Amino acid sequence: MLPALINISLFRDAIERDCLILTPNQRLAAKIIQAWGEQICEDPTQSCSAWKQPRVYSVDHWLKACWDELQDQNHELVRGLAIVGAQQSHYYWERAIADDGLEQPVNFVKLAGDTLKTLENWNLSPEQVPGENPSVEYFKRWCSRFDELLRRNKLLTTQRSWQLVKQGFERAALPPEAEIMVYGFQSTPPLQAALISSASNQVISLDSISGDNEALRVEAEDSQQELRLAASWAAQELHNNPKQRIGIVVPELNNSLQRVARVVNEALNSVEVGANTEGSEIIANISAGTALRDTPMINSALLMIGLLKDKRPLSEWLQLLYSPYSTFDQLPLRFRADSEIVLRKRNRFDFSLSQFITAVTPDHNQRGEVDAAMEADSDANSALSELTNLSQSAALKPLRVLRDYERRQINSQQSFAAWGDFFATYLADLGWPGKRTVNSLEYQQRQHWNRLLEQFTGLDNLGIKVGFSSAFKHLQQLAQDSVFHPQTADAPLQILGLLEGSGLRFDQLWIVDMHSQNFPASVAINQLLPAEFQRLHQMPHSLPERELDIANKLLQEYKNNSRRLIVSYPKMRGEEQLDPSPLISDIALGKEQLVASPEPHPPWLYQDYQCQLLADQAPPYSPKLETIRGGSNLLKNQSICPFNAFASHRLKAEPLEEPTQGLSAMDRGSLLHEILFRLWGIWKSSSTLQGLTDAELQTQLAATIKEALTESAPHHPILRGDRFRGLEQQRLEKLLAQWLEEEKLRPPFEVVELESKNRVRFGDLEINLRLDRVDKIADKLLIIDYKSGAVKESSWSGSRPVDPQLPLYVLASKPQANGCAFAQIKGGKIKFVGSTDSKFLASEKVIANADLSQQWAEQIDAWQTALNNLADEFVRGHASVEVYDQTQFGYQDYLLPLNRWSEEADINAEVASSMPLPTSSGEIS
Repeated sequence: MLPALINISLFRDAIERDCLILTPNQRLAAKIIQAWGEQICEDPTQSCSAWKQPRVYSVDHWLKACWDELQDQNHELVRGLAIVGAQQSHYYWERAIADDGLEQPVNFVKLAGDTLKTLENWNLSPEQVPGENPSVEYFKRWCSRFDELLRRNKLLTTQRSWQLVKQGFERAALPPEAEIMVYGFQSTPPLQAALISSASNQVISLDSISGDNEALRVEAEDSQQELRLAASWAAQELHNNPKQRIGIVVPELNNSLQRVARVVNEALNSVEVGANTEGSEIIANISAGTALRDTPMINSALLMIGLLKDKRPLSEWLQLLYSPYSTFDQLPLRFRADSEIVLRKRNRFDFSLSQFITAVTPDHNQRGEVDAAMEADSDANSALSELTNLSQSAALKPLRVLRDYERRQINSQQSFAAWGDFFATYLADLGWPGKRTVNSLEYQQRQHWNRLLEQFTGLDNLGIKVGFSSAFKHLQQLAQDSVFHPQTADAPLQILGLLEGSGLRFDQLWIVDMHSQNFPASVAINQLLPAEFQRLHQMPHSLPERELDIANKLLQEYKNNSRRLIVSYPKMRGEEQLDPSPLISDIALGKEQLVASPEPHPPWLYQDYQCQLLADQAPPYSPKLETIRGGSNLLKNQSICPFNAFASHRLKAEPLEEPTQGLSAMDRGSLLHEILFRLWGIWKSSSTLQGLTDAELQTQLAATIKEALTESAPHHPILRGDRFRGLEQQRLEKLLAQWLEEEKLRPPFEVVELESKNRVRFGDLEINLRLDRVDKIADKLLIIDYKSGAVKESSWSGSRPVDPQLPLYVLASKPQANGCAFAQIKGGKIKFVGSTDSKFLASEKVIANADLSQQWAEQIDAWQTALNNLADEFVRGHASVEVYDQTQFGYQDYLLPLNRWSEEADINAEVASSMPLPTSSGEIS
């Protein structure tokens, strides 16, 4: 057995005399009772089959028992009264504050409730608060209304119930205690102190026994390293001796629970502590609990209920699609992935329940999108077949039923009990919590949920009926206030908050974050009470002297209760330098490391069976075995980073679409192309453009833009509103009018091709192209590509052109074009950027006295060579993670999980040290 967490010798005499022992929290009381039981079982003279439980309670638990005793007596002090519940109190505070017409009154509910609680704990009333500043006046009005609501419903706060318990002892309605032992208190509110004194004339404080214990101070570079050091130290100590009590105290544990749990688990796994605990699965207990609302199973339940409330964000619908706790978990992964793509293509930030069901149901609304995908992906045939089968499946029937159920029920006013039944039925229809067998943790969460619904139903004592939104808000608040702490077996390692560890005994203990800004705690003045008033009555966090006294008591308690105490602090927090707490300055600084500095990454990353480096060459491209898409982007990506081209065009990795406000840059570019396509389809030549009067040009331009916007509206809901569409109309009219003035400055031309298809071949690689426009100037051809963003001529130069689009167009043209240009249609930066053999463009840069025809021919040869090399790389399967253009590579961040660029330095170092590989034979993957 593990050593007890309590020095039971402190309590043996009091327990044997049946004295009342009070502690500040239930955890400490439970550990005292557990330690006593272990001692009984170890004593051969005692029978451990049955023994009288000692009278050890947390102070709150004891006071509740005293209140219940008065209730059982039906004493006149408490007759007809009840203690207001947390959620009832929240509701009454909301009503009390709402009358002042403040914005977001719910934001003041907790502050007001905590402030009144503090006043009552200090035997004060709101009327005694001095001052006439607005915050005090607000608070007094709120308290007055809150008190009226409680009196009307014969309710009272917990602190007021304690005042009646105190009177119960004073009137002998409750039997006095011969003596009361208190243990683990650093401070006691005046109300509790007076109440305990009224219950007994003899109140004795039990203190830990001080000894010659070792203390050590440790410095860490930052809080991350500090936590890893403490976790690695604990794991190593337990590896050496798994039968000892180890503790790690984290002052802000509630705010860093997930991070602490992850780091501790990684450290324990790295030294295989479990192998030394005789098969025990529980190595560490973490004292901090999680809000029930944040546990996976309950979070999914609340998410599902919330989907009935107006529109919900896209992220919540996607979470539902992949949740293991809903009926969707029974659907094929391919269907869920296709549904996600459909939802994302809608370019909406949120969906209502009906909109979601319509989007994911495989009916005629979805067939169009599948048909479009089939044009480029042969696998879509099987997808369509699967969706068709699913449309006949009963798996989606609950969603259709729920859509109708929503319309019938959602707007009604009902009791909390009725809403509780509604929520339970709704979740059952959605298949919550899933068909799979739940584990122990999920089973406990389910039990907590059932109790939560019982509490929710108990809100009927408010005597009101509420709508869905109000009912759901109360349910969420209950789930937030309810703390879930998994029940686990005892463990050698305890992870505790600063106050929770006080009074417990450890063989070794490490306290982190002991810097000057954290210990003692900083002063924090309550916003609703005058600062001087708080200091006068020595209220919590109002005086540095009070915080210093509490901190000294805590530290001394930890020193007394651990054979070896280690305190540490981080030297840096971001860019801020930190100093050690002055309370630990007298503790000797450790000159030797307690444990080797932990690696910056999880230990399993360094294990051979988890990570292996191989020289890997991608297979050559074969048009018989695979199809590719991407047009000119294929060689562009090969130029930027070969691996990204491999991932995008051969593995078909694509970024997930994210909703955007208004029109995206791609949408605006597409509109621009469409409008110019229509205009030049009518005009055909520059002579027509030149022949139009300003009024005629403006009329044609406005009509064409309006027509294009109207036709785009079904695909872009934001264009359906007159206001935004009108703004977009004005923007496009102004922008294109400026562009057409630039077109008028050119030599006469004729538009001979619009949106024409072409292709270019490099050995086995064939690339399909679509040319925006080809102009004929005299007997020569100029290829034009529209761009709504900034472009540079240098982007197509060099051995690895970053943007080979125009060079590809030139190589594919028949007869071969005499020039190419980007039409940069960008507000304030209207211009042509290109190159020709006859200086067709005013902005074209040429070398003085140069032969333009020869210069153009040399340019084409250079493009041919560069693009041949890029195509050859792609066909050969050259997929190295080499970045040739950092800027463009940054726009492909969605590929980082595949190319693992951030790990390149570590991988290269590993290769250089242990696996020297010739770079010409392959790539590292």
